[in-house]
Amino acid sequence: MKPKHWEIAFAISQEQQDLFAHYHPAILQLLWNRGFYTQEAIDIFLAPDWKRDAHHPQHFSQMVEAVNLIFEALEHRQVISIHGDYDADGVCGTAVMIITLRDICRQLGYDESRITHYIPHREKEGYGISKKTVEHLFRDVGTKLIVTVDCGISNIEAIAHAKTCGINVIVCDHHDVPEALPNAVLIHPQVKTESYPYKYLSGTGVAYKVAHALIEKANEKGAGFHEGYEKWLLDLVAISTITDIMPLTGENRVLEKYGLLVLNKTRRLGLHKLVEVSGGIFGKLDSVSIGYQIGPRLNAAGRMQHANVALELLIAEDEQEAEQLAQELQELNAERQKQSEAIFQEAKRQVENANEQALIIAVGEGWPAGLVGLVAGKLVAEYGRPVFVVGKENEFYVGSGRSVGRFHMTEALQKVSEHLDAFGGHPQACGFSTTGKERLEKVIEGLQQYSRNIFNNEMPFSIIQIDGVLDLNQINWEFLQKLERFSPHGEKNPRPIFLSERVEVKGIDVVGINGKHLRLTIQSSGGALVKMIGFKFGDWIHKLRLGSLIDVVYEIGVNEWNGTREIQLILKDLMVSE
Repeated sequence: MKPKHWEIAFAISQEQQDLFAHYHPAILQLLWNRGFYTQEAIDIFLAPDWKRDAHHPQHFSQMVEAVNLIFEALEHRQVISIHGDYDADGVCGTAVMIITLRDICRQLGYDESRITHYIPHREKEGYGISKKTVEHLFRDVGTKLIVTVDCGISNIEAIAHAKTCGINVIVCDHHDVPEALPNAVLIHPQVKTESYPYKYLSGTGVAYKVAHALIEKANEKGAGFHEGYEKWLLDLVAISTITDIMPLTGENRVLEKYGLLVLNKTRRLGLHKLVEVSGGIFGKLDSVSIGYQIGPRLNAAGRMQHANVALELLIAEDEQEAEQLAQELQELNAERQKQSEAIFQEAKRQVENANEQALIIAVGEGWPAGLVGLVAGKLVAEYGRPVFVVGKENEFYVGSGRSVGRFHMTEALQKVSEHLDAFGGHPQACGFSTTGKERLEKVIEGLQQYSRNIFNNEMPFSIIQIDGVLDLNQINWEFLQKLERFSPHGEKNPRPIFLSERVEVKGIDVVGINGKHLRLTIQSSGGALVKMIGFKFGDWIHKLRLGSLIDVVYEIGVNEWNGTREIQLILKDLMVSE
């Protein structure tokens, strides 16, 4: 019996293998697991093609109206304000719009000083466009057109107020669509009446479509943008698609593939400097580089200070300025890591006696709203249970949740909504705010009750989805080359995870500070020897010995060191064989 948190995909039949005999059985199993059952679907997935798989922006039903509004404002020297969001998606999308409009102004002689931007402060203002912001743009900036990026679809009152001020609004968004829609030009793939064929673009992806349409319109007016000019914006689309955890399916897959190509030769000074300070290597940047190097530093600005630092980096045209901003983001990220680790340790001490509770809730004085979600994610990884982390500032509480198992975050919050000031999110992650200790206590009581109803006195558990059983003898460079066609990896297209059973431990030691990581050499019954690294598996040094037979769950990677390359398995879990 395997541990219940190992879930192995149902094996494909011999008939299916015979039908696609030209594929390695393990590769065919991966394709089946991802829902590709026909040769056409397989070809589209394994070989994303720009002309075939990327959709023209004019498929958006209101794109022509949006483009005309923007050019009308440019031609009449009206102030255009790009209103973004403070996360990496919102910042990248805002940069896409600013860069595009700036380039159009320079090509056609419009006044680029009329292009302004506004990103709210995460803790002081919160998400989305507000009436207060509209009032500021109207009275202090003289804005005549607002283009929202990665927000706006739910801000009905603020947009209505903009209309009363004589301000036109274009909403570029991708978040959940409410029943009532704002009175604006809507560029949003999920609006019910929208004809755009792909529904899961990032906020920056939506902004990119507007930018593409603007560039085409500019060329009609005599601009000299070369064919494919808009593709140089795809580096920002690639960053946003990974950081906002958008599915790497359909059009997103081709945007990410080409976006990574552009990112590795980006023209953006700021990105060059950011990659340098984060230790990235141009030519090897991938979705992991975005997720662990670029994205966290862009997000650190909004979490620790103000997202304008990240935005100014992305649109910088002066090398010295770009270098200073990259260094500032590096320092903000280091401080973010330090503070979130301190809060994580404090939260762990607070919940150390919560072993019998299926839901973990930690509350702390002075925990910043920008960090509680990160801490919640770390606690989920530590305990394998759904978590809420709540920061307190005077009588105001801001919380963030991360889920595992059947715990539906927004459904849980809906049950206690009468005690909340605001909440939102999706099944796996959410945020909320409330005022007053008594209301928070009622929120906690309600969430714990929801948890008891869901889990029925059983403890939740994380599930490792295993793509299939693999013999170590099958792992070689040719097989790895076939696996690489599944990249880029991300949401809905995770890195393949395999299981090998009853392999023998032929070498064992620990590496890292305090022996934190486990290093193994394992051998199959067929004789294949493979090296394996298990990050944070160091405790297993006391449970294994040479000759032990184990079942291992792993990803397949490459270890590059001192000019050499070797295949190395990355351990995800293991157990002693029965």
